[in-house]
Amino acid sequence: MTYTVRPAVETDLHDLARLLVELYQSELPGALTGPVEKQAELMRFTLEANGDRAMQHRYVLCTDDGAIIGTGMIEFPGNGHFNRAPNGTIAAAIRALGAFRAVRLFGTVARSLFGVYHHTDTQSALIHSLVVATHERNRGAGTALMDHLEHTIHERKCTRVRLQVLAWNTGAQRFYARRGYTEIWRLSGWRAMLSWPSVVMEKNLVDTSHSLSF
Repeated sequence: MTYTVRPAVETDLHDLARLLVELYQSELPGALTGPVEKQAELMRFTLEANGDRAMQHRYVLCTDDGAIIGTGMIEFPGNGHFNRAPNGTIAAAIRALGAFRAVRLFGTVARSLFGVYHHTDTQSALIHSLVVATHERNRGAGTALMDHLEHTIHERKCTRVRLQVLAWNTGAQRFYARRGYTEIWRLSGWRAMLSWPSVVMEKNLVDTSHSLSF
């Protein structure tokens, strides 16, 4: 199987919403519940409410036949960030999921806010919202997507790339470690007790000969 990566466009909204549902299920199992089509409806709302920023530096991973099976986003220094809960999200969640499921979702999300990593390093870019469809994992899809994102960051003259991963997700940490990432930050203290413990990993995109280390 070969994969291609391209910038996301507005016509990808349906597939992006579906993938974001899978991202929630991987990162915060049980937080987003109810009919899958309603979960995707809520994710689509958050994308549309972000306007142009929803597609800014967001990429999609495609199979040979054009099917979208993965996505990832890059936050460059000083470029702003994607708002995961834009204005109107609470009302949209109640409409799509019902009051009980919406309250459970926002309770979980509120807890996660204690562990948010604030990216301020001007020499690095942050990869986030990264997900590959469950049925395509362990086939090289994640590698293809990460290769493209890292190459894009290097072309923008950033020398480092960072990402945040939940502490319990040791499988993802091993994957990133094999790519040259090392842990530089870990949520600790009272915030770790109130939130979901996480780590930040970093990779230097320039090796000792000043060439991209892929």
